[in-house]
Amino acid sequence: MAMCDELGPKYDYMMEYVMEAGNTSLCNVVDGNGCDDRSLKYLEKLRAKSRAEKEEQLKRLEGMEGSSMKVELKDWLKTRKRLLKSMLADHDEL
Repeated sequence: MAMCDELGPKYDYMMEYVMEAGNTSLCNVVDGNGCDDRSLKYLEKLRAKSRAEKEEQLKRLEGMEGSSMKVELKDWLKTRKRLLKSMLADHDEL
């Protein structure tokens, strides 16, 4: 089976694959465009934190990566890491 067939519109995994492989997110941490409700709530929570607190949170999440957890929780962990990394990168650019 070709990659485009396996990840294509029939299965709708292409976006997930691109986000994971590229370590990126469609959620814009600056204005919230492309974010789901859960991510928006998480971003609001992060905006109140200092850079050091965000770095500490990222370190904590990276430490949880090897833990055994349900697929949904693992996906949410990856999403939070991507959002934190994007937010820290945006902070560096400002």
